[in-house]
Amino acid sequence: MNITIFGASGAIGQLVTQLALDHGDFVTAYVRNPKKISLKHPNLKLVQGELSNTSTIEKAFVESDVVISTLGPASDMSRKLKGTPIADGHELIIRTMKKLNKKRFITLATPALQSDDDKKNMSTILPGILAKVFLPNAHAEMKKMEGLIKESNLDWTVVRIINPNVKYTGQSYDYSFGDKSAKLSVSRENVAKFMYSAARDNQLIKKMPIIYNK
Repeated sequence: MNITIFGASGAIGQLVTQLALDHGDFVTAYVRNPKKISLKHPNLKLVQGELSNTSTIEKAFVESDVVISTLGPASDMSRKLKGTPIADGHELIIRTMKKLNKKRFITLATPALQSDDDKKNMSTILPGILAKVFLPNAHAEMKKMEGLIKESNLDWTVVRIINPNVKYTGQSYDYSFGDKSAKLSVSRENVAKFMYSAARDNQLIKKMPIIYNK
């Protein structure tokens, strides 16, 4: 596959990039600062640009089969709303994918972004309430992303995560829509594994699974 990855210099983004390269895929990493990526590989190409730069985003999409975003909003507890740069970036990504007739899009979010498949459960209700109260900026990003993604005609999958700070010790993972008693935490390694597996599997198109460590 040819995969374009946004946020490739971040913790989860680097793991997804490495998985793709290990499986023989070609990766275009869209980054603001190339110096933050230490990976060297003949199948890895870096494109430097901002989330607001249409021309460089188009350049990163030319050969893409799949676009993956591991970008997420900052955990800012300020009560003052400061804009929605990640959601705005998603808007431009979606618009550019439509322009270039690219369909498969996989992105990260939290359960503050709600799925039509959700069953009432702590994992589907509590994170949204807490984000609205304690992280209003992040909550605003999620709600804006929700509208953009649901209204698009892309083959999207939204991988929802809660507390991706668990140390990875070889745990397996599972996913839920509130129909299972999901743990409210997951390791970054398992998030990366799930996102990469979703790129190779069409079963979760237009689905928003919540990933958790088993």
